[in-house]
Amino acid sequence: MRFETFTFLPPLSPQQIEAQVLGSLQRHLVPAIEFAENPNTADFYWRQWPIPPARVNSTTNRAEPLTAGHIAAQLEACARRHPFAYVRFTAYNPLTRHTETCFITRTPQEGN
Repeated sequence: MRFETFTFLPPLSPQQIEAQVLGSLQRHLVPAIEFAENPNTADFYWRQWPIPPARVNSTTNRAEPLTAGHIAAQLEACARRHPFAYVRFTAYNPLTRHTETCFITRTPQEGN
């Protein structure tokens, strides 16, 4: 099955995934983590994994900006919680309201 960007390449390493996430954050795109256990090419709706703020500043009571490392850790957490699901990273452009980046970071584990 082929999905999104990079599906013609071998699976991305954690460092390559983090570099893609960092590039999206540097372009001020809105990150999202989605997963689906049995997707098909006509299925547009995947469940969303919440991305909690990395830290909340105690003096201003505001969340600090997300980092690529934090989002990569959330991608791993989603994959661990849902081992038989496809996990993808999506980055939206809030100005154009379009998806700019979308790629699978994990495929389901075989067996069990």
